Amino acid sequence: MSSIWTFLLIWGVWLITPILVDGVEAVARLYIVKTRRLDRGRRRRLEDWELPTLSVIVPAHNEAEVIDRCLNSLKAQDYPHDKLEIIVVDDGSTDGTADRVEVHLNGGAPEGDASGSGFRVRGKPIRVGPFNGTLELIKNGHQGKAHALNAGIEAATGEIIINIDSDVVLAPDAVRNTAAAFARNPELAAATGNIEIDWDIIEARDEVGQIVLDEDGHIVPRKLGPIERYLAKSQFLEYLSSFDLGRRSQAITGTMYTLAGAYSAFRRETLAGCSYNNSTVSEDTCLTFEFHRKGAQVGFVDNAKAYLEPVVEWDGLYAQRVRWARGQLEVCGLNQDVVGSRQFGKFGRFALPKMLLLDHTLAFPRLIWAPLLMFFPMIGYSWRIIALAGVALVAFYLILEIVNALAVHAIADDHTKARMEKCGWALLGLPVYRFIVFHFRFSGFLVTLTEKQQWTMNGPMQTTRSDLRTLRLRSIELVTGTFVVLAASFLRVARFAATVLAPLLFSFVIVLRWIDSMRRNG
Repeated sequence: MSSIWTFLLIWGVWLITPILVDGVEAVARLYIVKTRRLDRGRRRRLEDWELPTLSVIVPAHNEAEVIDRCLNSLKAQDYPHDKLEIIVVDDGSTDGTADRVEVHLNGGAPEGDASGSGFRVRGKPIRVGPFNGTLELIKNGHQGKAHALNAGIEAATGEIIINIDSDVVLAPDAVRNTAAAFARNPELAAATGNIEIDWDIIEARDEVGQIVLDEDGHIVPRKLGPIERYLAKSQFLEYLSSFDLGRRSQAITGTMYTLAGAYSAFRRETLAGCSYNNSTVSEDTCLTFEFHRKGAQVGFVDNAKAYLEPVVEWDGLYAQRVRWARGQLEVCGLNQDVVGSRQFGKFGRFALPKMLLLDHTLAFPRLIWAPLLMFFPMIGYSWRIIALAGVALVAFYLILEIVNALAVHAIADDHTKARMEKCGWALLGLPVYRFIVFHFRFSGFLVTLTEKQQWTMNGPMQTTRSDLRTLRLRSIELVTGTFVVLAASFLRVARFAATVLAPLLFSFVIVLRWIDSMRRNG
C-alpha cells in the first residue's frame, strides 16, 4: 500500500496531474467545439446597405515601422468606404509615427514608397488603391494605451467600434465579417477576432532601415534564422489552439475570459458606462469583466482574421508572457467578487475558479517538482525509470498537440490548412516551447508580487548580457584600480628613495672613500 502512495505522491505530479489537468481540459474543449459549432448556416454575404457604420481605432506609440502596413490593410478592406472611419490615436510617439499617418492623410505614399502603398497578407503582396473613407489622427500625449483607446472611442461615430493593435494586418474581409456578425445577431455586444500568427508580414529591411522590394516592386519578407523560425511556427500553432479551439469554446459556453487586444469589436451602446482601465497592464481583460458584469454577450468571430507577427526572440517572448500573467492576476484581484459568484453565471462560478486553479494553484507543485527530479535516484529510482517517465510525459503532450492540430485543421480555412501542413515538424518541439513559456508565465506571477507595474521589461537574455557587461566593467575597474594603487605605491617608494635613501647612500659612499684614502695614506 505504501508503494502506491509513494507512486502517487512522486509520479502523480509528473504524469497523473498533467493528464487530469491538461488532458481533461483539452478533451472538454474539443467536445464543445465538435458538438456545438458556431452557426455557419446563415453566413450569406450581406449587401452593403445592410452593413452598419463602423469605426476602427488604432492606438499607436512609437510604431513608425509597422503603422503603414496596418493602415494599408484597413484601406484595402472589402467594406463600403462611406461607412468606414479609421481613427489613429498617437500616444506621444517620438519616432515619426504621426508623420507616417500624415502621409496617409494626404492621400497615400508617393510612387516607389513601398511602406505607404502596399503590404503582405497570407503570403501575398497587395497594392492599396484609393481610400474614400474617413481617416483621422488624434495626438493624445503619452498617457498610456488605455487612455488612447478611450480617446478614440469618444471620437468615434460608428455603430460598431473595432479596436486593433498597430502591428496587426487584417485580412481583406475581416471588417466586413465582423460587422456581419453583429448585424446577424442583435444580442451580440462584443466579440474578439481570430488572431493568427504570420511571419511573412515581417518585412526585410536594408542597412538604413528601408523596406526591401523585389524586381516587381513587391515587399520582400524577412528571412528568419533557425531559432526565429522555431519561435514563429511554435507561436503559430499555439495561437491556433488558443483561438480556433479556446476562444471558440469560450464563446459557445459564454465564458470568454478576455477580448484580444489585437482585434476586438463592440456595439456602441455596450460601451456606455464602460471604459478601458489604466490600473492594469491587461486593460482588454478588465473591460471583458465589465461586460460580464452587465450580462452582455461576448462572442468570437472566427472568420475575422487579424494577422500578427510572431515574437522571434526570447527576451521579447518573456516580456510578453510575463505581462499577460501579471495582467491576469491584476484583473482577478480587481474583480474578486466575480470569482466563484453565481451572479455571473458560468463565467464567475466555473470558468474563473478553474482558470485560477489550473494556471496558478497547480502551477506551484509542478514547478517545485521539476528540479527535484534530479534527486530521485537518492530515494531509490534509477535513471532509467526517470528517463522513461520524462519520455512518457513528453509523448503525452506531443499526442495532445497533434490532436489539437488535427481538430483545428478540420475547421480551418484553406490558407491556414496549407500553413499547418508545412509546420508539422514544429509539433515535435512544441512541448519544449510550452514548457519554457510555462516558466515565463510563472515568473510573471512572482513579478506581480515583487515589482511595480510596467508595460515592458528586460528578458532573461538581456538581463544576462547586462549583468555580464556590468561584471566586465567592474573587472576593468578592479584591474585599473589595482594598477593605480601599485603605481602610486611605486611612486611613493621612488620618491622616498629619492629624498631619503639617495642622500644616505651618497653619504655612505663618501665615508667609504674617506676611510679608503686614510688607509692608503698610512
